[in-house]
Amino acid sequence: MTEKQIRDYQRAQCIALRRAGMSYRAIAEDADVSRASLQRSLERYDETGGFQDRSRSGRPKKLNDCNIRMLKHLVQDDANRSSSGELMLKL
Repeated sequence: MTEKQIRDYQRAQCIALRRAGMSYRAIAEDADVSRASLQRSLERYDETGGFQDRSRSGRPKKLNDCNIRMLKHLVQDDANRSSSGELMLKL
């Protein structure tokens, strides 16, 4: 079961409708989202005071900032050399 994500402007509208006294079910039908998603979003708003999604963990980066700078420097310095093997030896 996939649930639609509620956009920031929808969350703001839903909060206003909830404060106006509408039920979760009526708001969910109007916004075309599940009641559970709506309820979680409004509870999160009550806790945090914001509309934004929580940050997601995601996959860690393979290169850190220092490695990225070094790689850019090597590529720019060795623009005349196109051999990837030579670049790999320097890394």
